[in-house]
Amino acid sequence: MTEQRRPRIPLPVVAAVSLLVLTVVGSVGALVTTPGATGIGLMVPVLVLVLAVGLCRGSGRARFWVTVLLTWSIVYGLVTLTSTDALSLVYIAGYATVVGLLLLPPSSRRWFHDVV
Repeated sequence: MTEQRRPRIPLPVVAAVSLLVLTVVGSVGALVTTPGATGIGLMVPVLVLVLAVGLCRGSGRARFWVTVLLTWSIVYGLVTLTSTDALSLVYIAGYATVVGLLLLPPSSRRWFHDVV
């Protein structure tokens, strides 16, 4: 039998997954230190990690849901931005970067089986 190697994950997808994992680590740190953290608040990081695994496997559905959720987060962040909060701006820029890395580079589109 011939050995079939799994293709390498493209660098833009690796960068996008890394940014998602960093976001999850930051949000879990904030939830753990916040008194009265709920179970739903702890389920969101688990959902994001599941989507990150889907991105690594080349799932188009995971890319769709990450794009939808992060686009919603960008819009919500811009609408609720009342003062110049540096951390909020960093999160918005990070979300926009992840969306761009998943949708724009040809290597990312090939990874998710889009027509390039």
